Amino acid sequence: MPKVSVIMPCFNHARFLQESVQGIIRQTSSDWELIIVDDCSTDYSWEIMSGLARKDSRITVIRHERNLGASRSRNDGMRAAMGEFLGFCDSDDVWEADKLAVQVRMLEENKECDVTYCDAIFIDEGGRPTGNRFSGEFPVPGTGGGQLFYELVSRNFINMQTVLMRRDCVTESGYFDEGIKWVEDWWYWLTVSRAHRFIYSKEPLAKYRVHGKSTGFTQKRGYPINRCKVYWRLLEQDASLPRLYRARIFYIMGVDLCSLGKRRAGRRFFWKAAALAITDPRAFNTLCKALARTVLRAKTIPVTAVPRAIQAAKC
Repeated sequence: MPKVSVIMPCFNHARFLQESVQGIIRQTSSDWELIIVDDCSTDYSWEIMSGLARKDSRITVIRHERNLGASRSRNDGMRAAMGEFLGFCDSDDVWEADKLAVQVRMLEENKECDVTYCDAIFIDEGGRPTGNRFSGEFPVPGTGGGQLFYELVSRNFINMQTVLMRRDCVTESGYFDEGIKWVEDWWYWLTVSRAHRFIYSKEPLAKYRVHGKSTGFTQKRGYPINRCKVYWRLLEQDASLPRLYRARIFYIMGVDLCSLGKRRAGRRFFWKAAALAITDPRAFNTLCKALARTVLRAKTIPVTAVPRAIQAAKC
């Protein structure tokens, strides 16, 4: 049995696939298996991965007869995995040569932690560093380690392709939710973080590629829609979530709804955020932002209407 199973979903990434796979092959730790799941690519991805699998017995390929999405691809890879640890690398990203060795050692030396993740550098379509780091765009809270559930409630700061976790996480937390798109990793980390501790490395052990077909560019509406789905599910499933976090969630949902052109619905969520934030001193910043988004920008609503509006939002 391999020490580490690496899961690599692929959809029409033929031009990047070879480089991504070579990043795994070049690892200083050779005790791994790579499972590539082709999600019904229409380019020549399947030919490339099949050829790589013939050359290296540690590589296994799985092919979907129809496009099923990234979550299903990762889940199929995880079900086929045999390793003690599971890692993820998208087929357009690249690992540094010592990534597995460093992260396996981190988990072996910190038995109380089950998931490790790290920083990454941004690269462009041609593989050239942009000068930015993932942590610059999505800063980690504090040291980035420990019980991260409440930190993850507000936003995702964990880069999928930097994660290495123990198999126990899957046994206890299950698989990726196939009903959520583009932010499925965030929901999964929220689920895992309820019972498992994380450890973070500031060292950039991976390269995160941004290109014209990255989902961040192609799914401008898909991201806020699915973020709202995650937030709503979180609110429904966790009735004990403190007011501080519920206020933040309602505020961010309001921002996303406004970005989708649903301004009236967005304002209702701002009022809900204000109603929750006004009772918790820790939520003062959320209160100010929510009121600024409603009262100060809606000239037809007088400031004297704030108490009545907040009272109505509580109902």
